[in-house]
Amino acid sequence: MTMANPLSKKLILITGASRGIGLSISRKFAHAGASLILVSRTRPHLDAALSALPPGGEHRCIAGDVGDPQFWEEVRGGCGKKLDVLVNSAGITHSSLLMATKPETIEDIIRTNLVGSVLGCRAVLRGMVRARSGCIINISSVLGIKAGTGSVAYAASKAGVIGLTRSLAAEVGSSGVRVNAILPGYIETDMTSGMAEGARREALEFTPMRRMGTAEEVADAAMFLVLNKFANGSQVVLDGGLSAT
Repeated sequence: MTMANPLSKKLILITGASRGIGLSISRKFAHAGASLILVSRTRPHLDAALSALPPGGEHRCIAGDVGDPQFWEEVRGGCGKKLDVLVNSAGITHSSLLMATKPETIEDIIRTNLVGSVLGCRAVLRGMVRARSGCIINISSVLGIKAGTGSVAYAASKAGVIGLTRSLAAEVGSSGVRVNAILPGYIETDMTSGMAEGARREALEFTPMRRMGTAEEVADAAMFLVLNKFANGSQVVLDGGLSAT
């Protein structure tokens, strides 16, 4: 490992890696010398993400559903070696009042955002605990700690991710495995690009910095959590001050 390549010889798996925050984290880690396994549901999107990484790394991708236990069994069997870092970034969002939200939509949100993160952690833990080293980063949301109208199922799933992070950090910290979470606010991604103009304006009005964050700024936080060896059970809030209001 060198200062120029602090993640050299590290094997990192990133879910939701084909776009948005997951893709930015992938690029950041690839530039730092890591070998990556990119995970997303759609193969063409994964292929595009793989081609967007800097040349020279040993990267590959796996298409699948993170909410499916069998998918994680296949991932665990196909990694070939212990993962050094897992980033649970796969997630879906939805905006509607709870009484107007279909049960299947609620189930899909919880399955992807929360169950997928739990299953991902479970799949990698045995190897990390055996090696007495490893880092897990769960991408939650500021809505896990701050109310948001029209986001009940999403907020519930992301609050669950915070609970997962805190409990697992306590459970495996003595084994040398660190578990942390990032809680983004409004970030310029595909998810927020479709916001109605009124909703976007209101979001900026309630954010003290009066702007949305960037996926690259979230990637910076992920890099900090990988490199800081005392970070365990942390909740890094990146919301421009939104949760402080």
